[in-house]
Amino acid sequence: MSTSRLNTSFVATHERILLDRIVRRLPARATPDHLTAIGLWGAGATGVGFVLCNFSPAFLALVAAGLAINWFGDSLDGSLARHRKIERPKYGFLIDHSSDLVAQSMIVIGLGCSPYFTLCSSLLVLSLYLLMSSYTYLRAAVEGVHRLSYGGLGATEFRIMVALWPFVPLIIGPSVISGRLFGFSGIDVVIAFLALCTYVIFVFLVRQDLGRLEAEEVKSQSVARSVIRLPAAAKGSEIGRKEDNDGRPDDDNEGLTLLDLARSS
Repeated sequence: MSTSRLNTSFVATHERILLDRIVRRLPARATPDHLTAIGLWGAGATGVGFVLCNFSPAFLALVAAGLAINWFGDSLDGSLARHRKIERPKYGFLIDHSSDLVAQSMIVIGLGCSPYFTLCSSLLVLSLYLLMSSYTYLRAAVEGVHRLSYGGLGATEFRIMVALWPFVPLIIGPSVISGRLFGFSGIDVVIAFLALCTYVIFVFLVRQDLGRLEAEEVKSQSVARSVIRLPAAAKGSEIGRKEDNDGRPDDDNEGLTLLDLARSS
């Protein structure tokens, strides 16, 4: 799959500089597949760390380490392939983003099983992630552009928010999670409201993209029809110039070639 990458996240510029420095220092035996596997192990460690936080908040250190390892593997696998010019567009696209889906599922569900979030809220967040990921892959297939961020937020910003979130209930208190609102868990109500807003924005985004694509297709069809009409018009002009004095077309017109038509246009 031949696609161009578009990353407009808040940290994209500085992150790219850091990745370029790291990728040049990786050992020759390291491969993109190795890094993809490392990213998955990091996601698994993050999920396990969140679950273990039910026993002690000290396991947040494992969460932070897992997120860092996940970033390292996930961000560098494609960078290494491009740096060494060993890209495999179809294979790489499939394994990279399949791994992303598994990794983010492990991280988010792990967060939902921790004392710092609820499983209901984590499943809502995961549904939003899967929604935007699906649309990203659809746009990559239709437009050939792989958008890596929306509203300045990409995978790295998501990891940062996941890493920082546990400190909110730790500092403010467990009421952030256990508090009730309208008879429901307060955090679930807030996340549900944000999810609803995101779905509404998603609908407008799809409508905007559909309108733009429709306008582009109408324009391309109009240009195509104009190109088709040009040879006919050129032929008529050439025939008019080759008519003899009594107004009848000259027999030479039967021998018009594509080269003649091209010259006449």
